[in-house]
Amino acid sequence: MRSQDTHTQDTRRTRRIAGLGAGLAIAFSAVVVGGTAAEAVTTHDEFSLAGGVFVCPRATYTFVSGTIREVVHETTTPSGNSSFTVSETPNQVRMVDGLGNAYSMRGAIWFGGATNDETGAQIITATHHLEIINASGGVADTIRLVERIRDGELIARDSGTCLP
Repeated sequence: MRSQDTHTQDTRRTRRIAGLGAGLAIAFSAVVVGGTAAEAVTTHDEFSLAGGVFVCPRATYTFVSGTIREVVHETTTPSGNSSFTVSETPNQVRMVDGLGNAYSMRGAIWFGGATNDETGAQIITATHHLEIINASGGVADTIRLVERIRDGELIARDSGTCLP
């Protein structure tokens, strides 16, 4: 029998994952609606994490410095089919926990999707694989989440110690 705390944690995790799925669906819709025939666009961006806070069950991490590098590629074929990919990687990310212990972050987030204009079928896949590394090089916490949304149905597998 599952405890109430475990059930509550699973419910919160499901809601958070569903919210992320909705966000991915909105991002994908913007690409599909915004694209024109025979168009391909790639953009590169970088944004600061400094001052942000990341809460995990074992610790709360405050971002001291570092950035996320993002590459977005969008394509629309002449027939109207669309696809997009987004890759995000941490760059020199430094964090501290509530006790002042120093950490870094490594890994990547990737998500992408496609739609078939003739059938209306859509699929979006997201992978989050990030590690929070302590000063001695060991893994303190992880974000390991794979999601797939196919025609509105979300399938997710979370094996990390934190949620994105």
